[in-house]
Amino acid sequence: MSTNKITCSFTVDRDIYNAYKSIVVKGGENVKGNLIRYMLNVINYETPNADTISAIKEVEELKKNPNKKTYASFSELLEDITNE
Repeated sequence: MSTNKITCSFTVDRDIYNAYKSIVVKGGENVKGNLIRYMLNVINYETPNADTISAIKEVEELKKNPNKKTYASFSELLEDITNE
């Protein structure tokens, strides 16, 4: 057995586990893989909030787009939204 790995064991309410597992499986994952991915996101983004992680990823993708629309100020952005 690798000395660089640990075994996690914890107790959780069966109904909570089953509800969580049901959602995770619908997304094509398993509970263990989903928990590990969640842990890695907490480490990489130093935040456990899924909405924050999603927003960070969206901004990273937008930064890669050379054709993205930019604004010189927040008021310019608001004006553009108002004119739509």
